[in-house]
Amino acid sequence: MELEELDESCNRTANQKYIKFISNEIWKYETEEELAAGYARMVKAEQGSPLTWEEFWAELRMDDDSTAAQKLYRRLRRLMENGALSAYQLYGYARHKWCVRCPEAVAAYQIGPKRWAVNNCGEAISEDRAQLLLNSRWGLEAGRIKLPGIPTATRQTGTSSAFLLSLRAL
Repeated sequence: MELEELDESCNRTANQKYIKFISNEIWKYETEEELAAGYARMVKAEQGSPLTWEEFWAELRMDDDSTAAQKLYRRLRRLMENGALSAYQLYGYARHKWCVRCPEAVAAYQIGPKRWAVNNCGEAISEDRAQLLLNSRWGLEAGRIKLPGIPTATRQTGTSSAFLLSLRAL
């Protein structure tokens, strides 16, 4: 979108949230219709309604094969049904393209009543580094730490696909 179109869009609305969305996300969209659809997806997720597969795929804005993205979407929807993710967090995976290339790296663990930790694949670290971090933070013996959920192929190469460093409490 051109600057004139951006100004026009902002001037037509008094919705400050929409104006903020435009200023933050304008670079992703080529037309005003795409921008409005992106905003509608965000609002839908904020209101607690999960994105459909088509909306998830549209938010990803990817041209390649959708197989891995479909796997990721199914995995995230199961986590939503179990209460580990909210609709807005599902939207976040599409918006930020978290774990799209490696959906099997998504792992969720219940850390308390109605509290979950789910990784977002934001940073890849080695299994050894993850064990060291656990050891230094909680004093667990590094040799006895086992990291469940790391795919076997990545365990052999030593990459944990951001298993630990990106865990965030929900």
